[in-house]
This record gives sequence, C-alpha cells and structure tokens, in this order.
Amino acid sequence: MSATHKERATADRFGERLEILGLRAVLLAYWGTTSVLSRCGGKPQSNGGESVHPKR
Repeated sequence: MSATHKERATADRFGERLEILGLRAVLLAYWGTTSVLSRCGGKPQSNGGESVHPKR
C-alpha cells in the first residue's frame, strides 16, 4: 500500500465518521425539538382526580 493510498483511505474513513457524527447530531436535534414542542403544545395532563381548571 503506497503512502498516498493509505492517506486517501484514512481521509475517506475520517469523512465517513464525520458524516455519521453529523447525522447523529441532526437526529438528536430533531428528537429534542419534537420532544420540547410536544410538551409545550400538548394538552395539560392531570393525575386522576386533579382538575386542569383553576379553582374559583
């Protein structure tokens, strides 16, 4: 294996790892965003006997 071939293989592996890392970051950001939005935009949850309406 020549030096240029070895350098190219190392660069290719580094590029693949960087691509996978970027994909993971995007998926994590998407998951976090949807998680936050589902908490903010959803209906209020109650624990059985608790009312979701304020008492007067």
